[in-house]
Amino acid sequence: MIAVDEDVIKQARAWLIKQQRSDGSWQAHSYYESAENKKRTAMLTAYVARVLAMTAETAKIDGTSSKTGQQVFEVTGPELKRAFDYLAVPANEIDEPYLIAAYALALIEANERPAAAKLIAKLRTLAHEENGANYWSLETNTPFYGWGLAGRVETTALVVQALARMSEPGAVATGSSIQDGLINHGLLFLLREKDRYGVWYSTQATINVLDTLLVFLARDVNSADSISRTAEIFVNGRAAKSVDLPSPNRLVSPITIDLSSFLQPGTNRVEIRRARGSSPASAQAVATYYLPWRESVATQEANWRANGASGLRLVTKFDKTDAQVSDEVNCHVEAERLGFSGYGMMLAEIGLPPGADVDRASLETAMKASDGSISQYDVLPDRIVVYLWPRAGGMKFDFKFKPRFGLKAQTAASTVYDYYNPEARAIVAPVQFVVK
Repeated sequence: MIAVDEDVIKQARAWLIKQQRSDGSWQAHSYYESAENKKRTAMLTAYVARVLAMTAETAKIDGTSSKTGQQVFEVTGPELKRAFDYLAVPANEIDEPYLIAAYALALIEANERPAAAKLIAKLRTLAHEENGANYWSLETNTPFYGWGLAGRVETTALVVQALARMSEPGAVATGSSIQDGLINHGLLFLLREKDRYGVWYSTQATINVLDTLLVFLARDVNSADSISRTAEIFVNGRAAKSVDLPSPNRLVSPITIDLSSFLQPGTNRVEIRRARGSSPASAQAVATYYLPWRESVATQEANWRANGASGLRLVTKFDKTDAQVSDEVNCHVEAERLGFSGYGMMLAEIGLPPGADVDRASLETAMKASDGSISQYDVLPDRIVVYLWPRAGGMKFDFKFKPRFGLKAQTAASTVYDYYNPEARAIVAPVQFVVK
């Protein structure tokens, strides 16, 4: 826990309000262009409106809810009213779940629940079903450049949060049992998409998922002592471990169990058995394995990988792989996003042989000649990492290095991936160097 200076929040909020245009929006631009992008403006406005609604101070008591008897507060200031008026049009015209969910959450924060209920009804119609779970597909990239799977997670988390907030005690009843099904199935999608590091691909996707989980944690959970909180784990029919789970209304660290000693070659079956009526819990299986390069998707020198509506292409070519110590080696790199001209930043990791002395001047030259497509680079012992903002048609650059000692060894693999959707990546297999 840390102390937060409330004045900083107020000052930042005041700055945001000053940036609002007269029509209630906050302007957003297309990549590499000064022209306004209307769709991105609507997305950004929905996000900022939600932030302002979350940080608004209660202005006055507006009345008393006839359903709950609780006081209802009016927090919709003039800046929010302008934003809501602006968002009403794109939210009706564009089937963009991120925009609609962010707008709905802003309305819920501002106690504008009847208006939010209409948006919730529209969100239900935009749900997609996959393997018993529901998700909401992002039509463009989020204000934080998220797209692909990471953008889908970021968007679905917002939608599930909006659905759950509308179903909270005291909310206006929707009269639809389908909503609860969508909430549960949306939550199932989010839990399935947790990556091996225990997060959800990008910072914003992870924040949105955690915010959504906290909505569920805040609810009363049936924690009756009469129900066992023990989970029995079986691997291939053998009892592997018995785990005592914490109380369902406690936020705790994950319980990690190593099952490697119970696994066998081929297909393995892992079961988790709990008493009927137990509280909800999530489990994640993480496996680490090695695959020979010849059996992988990686190729020598060039690779292209399709990912949904977009693909990434990477080419790495060395002008020589047989060299003398201190010979100058030139590496040619091509990186391109196929299918869409720009979803945001990409990272290219170019593998180097051990002991390579990278000519930083050649990297500086490449960066200056890239017209902003290379924003920065890092030189690591076995690779260079280049931060790219490629325009349509991709980009090409060269850099040089010198081997410092004799060897017969492979480079690290070369990879290009999208910073805001790491699932999208292309890999070039290692290259063998012989230095005498």
